[in-house]
Amino acid sequence: MKPMPLARVVSSCFAFAWLSIASPAFADDVSFGASQLCGLQSARPDRNAAVQVKTVQGRNGPIGYARFGQGTPLLLITGYRATLGEWNAYFLGALAKHHEVIVFDNRGVGRSTPMAGHYGPGYGIRDMAADAADVIAGLKLARVDVVGWSMGGMIAQQLALDAREKVESLTLIATAPPGPEAVPLTPEVQQVLSSSGADAFPKIMAVLFPADAVADASKCFVGDMFAPRGYKGRPVPDAVADQQNRAMSQWFADSAAADRLRRSPVRTLIIAGANDDVLADANARHLEQMIPRATLDVVADAGHALMFQYPIELAGHIQAFVRYIR
Repeated sequence: MKPMPLARVVSSCFAFAWLSIASPAFADDVSFGASQLCGLQSARPDRNAAVQVKTVQGRNGPIGYARFGQGTPLLLITGYRATLGEWNAYFLGALAKHHEVIVFDNRGVGRSTPMAGHYGPGYGIRDMAADAADVIAGLKLARVDVVGWSMGGMIAQQLALDAREKVESLTLIATAPPGPEAVPLTPEVQQVLSSSGADAFPKIMAVLFPADAVADASKCFVGDMFAPRGYKGRPVPDAVADQQNRAMSQWFADSAAADRLRRSPVRTLIIAGANDDVLADANARHLEQMIPRATLDVVADAGHALMFQYPIELAGHIQAFVRYIR
């Protein structure tokens, strides 16, 4: 079943009742309007001194996390070479109006320090999903709605397979399915995302955003990042970036996970950017076909970093989905 785009639907009982008897699933084209990269005046949780990064003990060592907001718990899983500080602060603030938001550092990143010996071949998407499960268990959460972005969307899918009893719903943003049907990153894009140095930032902005949004992204991206007091997550070690690359390569060959996903009962919202140069929206269409209870929305004029390009609209879209399934 397909909820209609947020811009065309009021979140009323009548609308959702209509959706429950609507025709079979198909991809909706969604427009979020003008980019919201600069000039937002809404709340951001990192301006509250009480919002701090703490650690919870996982099987692989300490896991850095931040927790804020009120409502049902929403666990966010971030992507390649990203710390918990790579989330857009206004996006998090909008989500926190209706949810207790939990963001955390993936293994080896920020304040999630792995124990010795965990950079080897066994460190993959499934291991990072186990870390996410440890966050849920360590914070004594019964069930959570899960949002995964990019590589974090891969981790979220694996989490739903391995800890089904903990996952209420999935929202997968700009990500890819497991197995050979996926369209991996091109070597050129991978090289850009792995780059560092003075000239890396403009190249990364150019692959994360559509051409008409790059100028604003370059101006406002860093200032809009989630920056809780006392937290420094950079730089991400090269060994971690290399291992994450290997983990994604393994994911794109994981036919067993693809077969399991075809039997997943978890309600899933898939959100893709129509202009995503990192993970093509063909991945989202494969995911929609793969997951039995999936809804796909393709956002016009959106690149890979949707939560920076449309933080308020994207948060509202996710909130409408989570509220609907509950």
